[in-house]
Amino acid sequence: MPLIHQRYSERIAFSESFYSNLLMITLILILLPGCGYPEVSEKTYEITKALYSACNRQSDVQLAKIELIISNAREANEISAKEAKWLDQILMSAQEGDWESATAESRKLMEDQIEY
Repeated sequence: MPLIHQRYSERIAFSESFYSNLLMITLILILLPGCGYPEVSEKTYEITKALYSACNRQSDVQLAKIELIISNAREANEISAKEAKWLDQILMSAQEGDWESATAESRKLMEDQIEY
């Protein structure tokens, strides 16, 4: 076999292997759990909408009200501890002035509730 054909065959084999592995890794990453928010309660969704609005408007006044709503919902067992943690993390980002991140994260939480 001429050297040119051998190198061409080696390149084709490498490309096939590379793209096959890339496809496998992509599928694994897509199917892994934890790549978004799982289903949340209706109450958590309502709070997230309010939180998104407050972050979008960069309203410290609204954030204070939402912080109280989260606390009350947690105490009344209307939201789970995990849901409260997610909401608290978004709230904390906003309170620290990272409005863009808080807005994006609250939007992501809402979007992850949509079934396609």
